[in-house]
Amino acid sequence: MVGRIGLLLVLCGLSGAAYAFGVEGCKGRKDPYGGKPPAPKGMKRSTQHLTALKNTIPDLRVALAYGTDQNIMGRPFYPKGADCLVLKPLAQRLRRAAAALRSQGFGLLAYDCYRPWSVQVELWKACPKRGLVADPKRGSLHNLGAAIDVGLYRLDTGKAVPMPSAFDDLSFRARHNYQGGSKAAREHRRILLLAMKKAGLRAIGSEWWHYELKAARRRYPVLDATLQIRAE
Repeated sequence: MVGRIGLLLVLCGLSGAAYAFGVEGCKGRKDPYGGKPPAPKGMKRSTQHLTALKNTIPDLRVALAYGTDQNIMGRPFYPKGADCLVLKPLAQRLRRAAAALRSQGFGLLAYDCYRPWSVQVELWKACPKRGLVADPKRGSLHNLGAAIDVGLYRLDTGKAVPMPSAFDDLSFRARHNYQGGSKAAREHRRILLLAMKKAGLRAIGSEWWHYELKAARRRYPVLDATLQIRAE
């Protein structure tokens, strides 16, 4: 398990330095559902068909941000030691991406995987803006197990590498086309993007850390099952 201090460094992407979580895009937004959004049609309450990534990619590190207070909401929503679960097709593509990154000396850090719909509701209440947070009426691809949020760490040192922003920074700094930050941080973002796209995953422009399966909504339901503790 990664300790809380270690997680802070992992989530910020730097050793010894921390970013503030940007929320510029959320200011002034009101929740149209008043905190009680309708559940998506066909929502299920079982994750038995999902795959634990720890069993699939040995050098993938699980550092779930919503299991700590180091996230945009400032409090944990997952139990300590929760598993990183995804759909099997996503796990297969991540295995290919991890192999490509391994050859370059990097490993994957998993910040968020399957996310219960009830947690999506809390995220929406904190920032009810489509384009930054998925509308819970439809659900996020994380709620299907069809998306993952990741960073990189160096295999030789075990340390997280810098990225242009913190994970969960809901500002322009999180965009793939953001040219601020260090040259090294932008290069790490590029390395991650190329490996994930080559493995068949789709990126979104607003979050450097987010990757997803294509056309998953047509095949899989939104889920709202409690995350379980992973076996070490």
